[in-house]
Amino acid sequence: MRRRGAVLGLALALAAGLTLSGARLAVSQAIAIVAMRAPSPVPWQEPWAGFWGDVRMMPLPLSAQASVAPKGGKRLTLEAGAVHDGENLFVILEWPDASPSDSVSRTEHFTDAIAVQFPSEAGVGVPALCMGATDAAVNIWQWRAAWQTELERGSAPSILQTYPDAVVDSYPFEGEELYQPGRAVGNPFAEALRVSAVDNLVAGGFGSLTADPLAAVAGWGQWRQGTWRVVLTRPLQVGREGNIELGNGANTDVAFAVWDGAAQERDGMKSVSTFAKLEISNEPLASGIGMVWWLPAVAILAALAVWLGLRAGRSSA
Repeated sequence: MRRRGAVLGLALALAAGLTLSGARLAVSQAIAIVAMRAPSPVPWQEPWAGFWGDVRMMPLPLSAQASVAPKGGKRLTLEAGAVHDGENLFVILEWPDASPSDSVSRTEHFTDAIAVQFPSEAGVGVPALCMGATDAAVNIWQWRAAWQTELERGSAPSILQTYPDAVVDSYPFEGEELYQPGRAVGNPFAEALRVSAVDNLVAGGFGSLTADPLAAVAGWGQWRQGTWRVVLTRPLQVGREGNIELGNGANTDVAFAVWDGAAQERDGMKSVSTFAKLEISNEPLASGIGMVWWLPAVAILAALAVWLGLRAGRSSA
């Protein structure tokens, strides 16, 4: 009887640990990211705040994009987690990068960036990994370190700031859209006053990538000692065609991509993941219960249960 009690105690200890961590034992073969409900406000502009220690991070292997030219990227591991507050989704991402690259002001400069890709309709079959397809569109949120630098500065660097010795003639049509076609058509690279560090994009196949600036996607990143952490956020529901709707209880697929500016990565030159699962859960995020302490606690309880079982066996012998 004592041995049975020890086994039951071990099972309860493991069950408690899995429950507290939000782990899922059976989620098909795909990695599952569970967005639990967090108290408001969520410090999305502080990626290294202690709050994020309570969010369960899942490791996702990335590899070089080898399907479409220009190919590129490298192998690395991205860690991803998510929470929501009933109104907004927050996705936190962490990956290694030896040095930050946050400028595109020179032709030889490329920016660090990260993107999250969803099928435009939650729960619909998994679309093609690169830009979706005509019958399976995708919604992409892409954060760029260079866009955040411009937000912090208040504007993009001028030609004279980038090239102090340059000579610039006056331009008589500075305020006329006719002579600024990039800004007139909404090219993100031509924006004079940036309002977000994240581009919201929709695509339905190669060559169809389009910016949708009206969906309220935001994000903030911080680099520390060889590691980027970025938080992306958007209302769960925005009511715009091509933008994924993520009400409470929604389940969808999600994939990730990382660009290393120092390695001159851009466009299709990137590291990509396969699709994982994202679940919007109504379970509350338990404050103070993170990966740091619950695993040792479960290990101690398990060891204690085994010890009791062995002791009971010796006594009966």
